Amino acid sequence: MYLRLILASLRRRFRQLALIVVAVAVAAGTVATLAGFAARVADRLSENLAAFGPNLTVRPEVGGPPRIPALELAEVRRVPGVRRADGVAAAESGGGGGGFERIDVRAEPKRLDEVARAIEARVAGVEARPLLKASESDARLTRRLTLVLAAVSAVSLLLALISVGAATTALVGERRAEIGLLLALGYTGRRVGGLFAGELLVAALLAAVAGELLGELAASGLAAHLLGPGGGVALTWSGLAAASLTAVLVVGLSMAVALSRVEKLDAARVLKGD
Repeated sequence: MYLRLILASLRRRFRQLALIVVAVAVAAGTVATLAGFAARVADRLSENLAAFGPNLTVRPEVGGPPRIPALELAEVRRVPGVRRADGVAAAESGGGGGGFERIDVRAEPKRLDEVARAIEARVAGVEARPLLKASESDARLTRRLTLVLAAVSAVSLLLALISVGAATTALVGERRAEIGLLLALGYTGRRVGGLFAGELLVAALLAAVAGELLGELAASGLAAHLLGPGGGVALTWSGLAAASLTAVLVVGLSMAVALSRVEKLDAARVLKGD
């Protein structure tokens, strides 16, 4: 019975619910775009920053061999989290045949300490030390980008809450007579609210799917424009989670407003036209 009522309501009020879907989809798409872009930029930015030099150096231990064997360079490159590793030949060796004075490493900023420990565990007789200025610069750039993304997401979410809340309130006002009739027939306020909840949940599902697809397309285009081509269009878990949470949050708050208005209605007064 509930399903039939919800489907009938969706057919009769397609335009009103479509407006809600569009508003939620825009918010979900915006947040999914930013989340998807952040997921892509984490790897791509690390690759681009590799051109600015190392953020970790590997040198022989004090009291150990004066040079790092050339074969150890390949071992360093195999360490998870290492983006790039270059051996610096000793000046007197004239070309690196006698080993390396040091190995300059560009590692993922978030895994810098982990990479340093892994290198020391794999390569005997060396010490790996992060370059603090380089790692702090990476962290500062990532932090600023995250703040910008969070600010844009917050504005988009606020606008969606206002627009969907207003649309839901207007929808309840237009259906006062229908709600009054259902209450007079014995439906409780909770059951009537359940019908509204079902309609809005369908809208949230459609909006989340549309927002995720549009957001990933936009994120791929934005990443390609700012960081160069590469990566292609692909769904990300962060984008999917962001779109779903945004749709649930916006529709959930709007649903709470609608339910509070429904519970305050009196069937007799509504049917009288008051």
